[in-house]
Amino acid sequence: MDMNLDPHLLRALIVVAETGTVSGAAERLARTQAAVSMQIKRLEVDLGTQLFKRTSRGVSLTDSGEILVAYARKLIALGEDARQQIEGRQLVGRVRLGLVEDLVVTRLPILLAEFRKRFPQIELDLVTAHSGELGQGLQSGNLDLVFADPARFTVVPFFHWSRQLVWSGSRMIDMGEGDAIPLIVFEGSCTWQDKTTVAFASAGVEWSVACRVSSYGALIGALRAGLGYSLMLPESIPSDCETLDSGGRLPKAPNADFGLFMAREPSKIVKELGFFLREKLVQ
Repeated sequence: MDMNLDPHLLRALIVVAETGTVSGAAERLARTQAAVSMQIKRLEVDLGTQLFKRTSRGVSLTDSGEILVAYARKLIALGEDARQQIEGRQLVGRVRLGLVEDLVVTRLPILLAEFRKRFPQIELDLVTAHSGELGQGLQSGNLDLVFADPARFTVVPFFHWSRQLVWSGSRMIDMGEGDAIPLIVFEGSCTWQDKTTVAFASAGVEWSVACRVSSYGALIGALRAGLGYSLMLPESIPSDCETLDSGGRLPKAPNADFGLFMAREPSKIVKELGFFLREKLVQ
C-alpha cells in the first residue's frame, strides 16, 4: 500500500461525496465516468476498504469513506493555503478601493486586513465618498474597485451585497405623540432616503427634515445630539443611541444594497481582491 495519498484521487473522492453520483462528479471534474470510477477504485484498493455504498440512486459514504473525506478536505485545504501563501508573497501591486462611508464600520475593514496578511506586498489605498463620486473615480481610472449603491450605476456589479437597516435615535429625544417624525437626511439624492419617503407615505405617517448633513461624521454627530432619527447599519449605532423598533409610527426599515464594481481592465491583484470579498461577503 502506498503511504502517500494522491491529492487528485482525494479531490475526486470529495466531489463524488458532494454530488452523490459518479456521473455528477465526472461532469464537475470534466472527466469521464470511467476515469472517476477508476480513481475511487484505486483509493479503495490502496486502503483495503470500501469507501462508498452503491445503490440504484447513486452512492453514499461508508464509515471509512466519512473518515477519509474529512481528512481529504483538510489536506486539500492545507495545500491550497500553502499555494496562496507562496503566491501571495510573490504578488506585488497596488489596489485603490473606494467605498461609501457606512461600510467603514462593518466587517469589511477586517476582511481587508485579512487580505493584506495574505498578500503582504500589496499596497491598499482606501477612499471614502458618495456613490456618484466613486463611480466617477472608477470611470476616470483613479479607482480600481468601488463598493457603492448599485442604484447609482448603469452597469451590473461584480457582486451584490444586501444588509438590513435599522432605525436609530438618541435617548435624549422627547417627542410628542402627534409630532411629525424628525429625520436626519443627507444633502442631495440618496437611495435609502428615497425608500424612507415611500415607506412613510405608504404608512400615512407625517415626517419632517430636522437636520441635513453632508458627511457620515456629521450624521453621527446629529444623531448623538438628538436632532432626529436616521436609518443606520446595526453595527454603526453610537453607544449613547439606541435601536428603535419598526412598527407603530415608524415604518419597516428597508435593506441597504451595495455592489462591488471593478475597473474595465483589472490587474491580477484587483481580481484577487474582488473574488476574495465575494467569497467572504456573499453567503
